[in-house]
Parts: sequence; C-alpha cells; structure tokens
Amino acid sequence: MSMILKKMTTEIHNWAVIAAAMEATGATNSEMYRRAKALAEGNADPMPTSYPAAPFSISAA
Repeated sequence: MSMILKKMTTEIHNWAVIAAAMEATGATNSEMYRRAKALAEGNADPMPTSYPAAPFSISAA
C-alpha cells in the first residue's frame, strides 16, 4: 500500500473508491464524478451542501 493511501482518512478513501469505480465504467461526465474526484484528491467540495459552504466536505459542516 502506498504512503498516500496510508494517510487517507476514511472519507477520502471512500471518495477515491467511488471515483475509481466511476472511471472503470466510463461514468466520468457527471457532477457526482467531479465531486468524488475532487474530494479523493483532497480538494474542496465542488458541491457544498451546507451553509456556510462546507470547507472540505459535507461531513465537515
């Protein structure tokens, strides 16, 4: 297992699994994929669902 995977939080790991599964099926043209990919890479949530906008993901609010 790489060092990156060892340092992943459970949430980031889960988003990485979702992104990889969507990539495997070619389902990469959706907001859900863009969200999964961004969160898997440790970027801000492109679709914040809380107010004020969640700084990282919906669970951080």
